[in-house]
This record gives sequence, structure tokens and C-alpha cells, in this order.
Amino acid sequence: MAKSTRSKVKRSFRAKKRDEGVYAATEAARLHRLNSKLAAKIDDGDEELAEPVEGDAAQGDLDPTTAPDAMDLDDAAKSSTKSVSTHGPRNSRREEWRRSKGMTPVPKFTRMNRQGLPAARRKSGRPSRRR
Repeated sequence: MAKSTRSKVKRSFRAKKRDEGVYAATEAARLHRLNSKLAAKIDDGDEELAEPVEGDAAQGDLDPTTAPDAMDLDDAAKSSTKSVSTHGPRNSRREEWRRSKGMTPVPKFTRMNRQGLPAARRKSGRPSRRR
């Protein structure tokens, strides 16, 4: 059976990976970045955060630049990448195939109903489920 993420075994193995395993360098870089943000916030005048916390000394010792797998986080990614537009048509594979064969992506709808209007694509009033 699968174990949930609340499982003590899974949590302990993840913590071990963060401390000494594969993700140690990334975690150290993240802690350093968050620590510097907090320090900057304290310097700006937040008296509530000005009290020292017990873990500050331990976090300050980690240097993410010396780690071989140090990742560039947040700040570098925001400045160098251009935002991707999500507005506009999202073509399906069917439309791509029709375009490659020289057809129109969406076929013209030519059926008419008795009133002379374009006919509905689905039978709107009819239930699809047999009862």
C-alpha cells in the first residue's frame, strides 16, 4: 500500500535528503535567500521581527555559492525570462493535422434547420442517457 506524506517514515527520509543528500545544496541556497530577505525586512524597520531567533546562527553558516549544484533562484529567473502569453488559440492535434493536409482547421458548418438558421451540433433537448 502507498504511504501518505503524513507518514513518519516518508517525512524522516525527506528530511534526511534535505540535510545530507541530493537536495542539500538547493535547500542551503533557499535558506540563505530567505534569511537575507528576512534580514533586509528587519533593516527596513519591522520591530516585530527584530528579535533574534535561535536558528539564525546555524542558517548564516551555509554558503550556497560553494555548493557544486547551486541553483539560480527567483531573482535571476525573473529578470532574464520573457513572460509567456497564455492568450490566444490553443490548437488541437486534429486542427494541426487538417492544416497539414491543406484543409481548413475547423470545417465550415453548412447544415440548416427548418427556420433557416445553422443547425445545432448536438441534440440539445434530448438526454443522452437512457432511462
